[in-house]
Amino acid sequence: MTGESGIGKKIHGLVEQPIMKWTGKKVGLALGGGGARGFAHIGVINVLNKHGIEIDLIVGTSAGALIGGAYALGMTTREITAKADAYLKSPEFEESAIKSVGMLFSPGPKSFFQKIQIFTKNQYYMVRALFQPSIMPAEDFQSLINYFIPDVDIRATRIPFQAVTTDLITGKQVVLSEGSLRQAVLASCSVPGAVEPTRLGEWLLADGGVTSLVPVHAARAAGADVVIAVMVDRDLPTDTGITTAKDVLYRAGEITANALEAAEVQNADVVIHPAVGDLHWTDFSRAKDLVAIGEEATRAALEKIQASLPLTRRFSRFTQRFF
Repeated sequence: MTGESGIGKKIHGLVEQPIMKWTGKKVGLALGGGGARGFAHIGVINVLNKHGIEIDLIVGTSAGALIGGAYALGMTTREITAKADAYLKSPEFEESAIKSVGMLFSPGPKSFFQKIQIFTKNQYYMVRALFQPSIMPAEDFQSLINYFIPDVDIRATRIPFQAVTTDLITGKQVVLSEGSLRQAVLASCSVPGAVEPTRLGEWLLADGGVTSLVPVHAARAAGADVVIAVMVDRDLPTDTGITTAKDVLYRAGEITANALEAAEVQNADVVIHPAVGDLHWTDFSRAKDLVAIGEEATRAALEKIQASLPLTRRFSRFTQRFF
């Protein structure tokens, strides 16, 4: 149930499934990580659907695993959006550490009371980080996953799906292709330090973005002949102030992640990069805007997407439009 996509071991499960369409070529969707910015994936999928671009397999990292897993199950983009709206209005979200942490980074205006509340919670999370494996309680993030993903086996998805994670013990990429879909998505979304790692057998699994922010290599390993990659990470800021040791370490991590991601997406046939700006991964305040941003970026890439499709599939789409 695990494997290496470039870094780890070859996996079994979905990789071996007969997913080839009559065209003889497979089109894979590699959905990258980015927390709340992952809502842009909904917009991407929505435009692909509207233009009749069929996807043969989906590989997701972090937020890409959450949205990709839900879509692979057979949910429509409207249903996924409705679930997102329901969660953001739910008591679970209102009382969660996810919302509290998001308020720390939200750029909107805040009242004096909110500022006091944010400062107090920030101090609490900093203290918690010294004694716990994460600053967010596990049940808070689990409730988010449960809202979107039913507890079914990954192999039950309508579209073959895989979730990319990272084993903190071996340091290798682990791609999950069987077992609990809900657990696989949770592991893939477990941002180090923020969300507690998921224990699965001998592995201690954390966010797939540690080893592959946009899982292009994993999509190729799963058998995709054409890979459409979607990046929803933050733009690397150039006007950042670097004054402390913490700033230097954080900046160095950003640069490393950015370079690794750039190297991996070079292997994609099409790269869609919605203009998510520097929105923090816990800031859910612009969820609806992000869907529209994903749609806009995909429409701009449509010509390249269509040109990358296997010839037989392009011909099929042409005849369908003509007749």
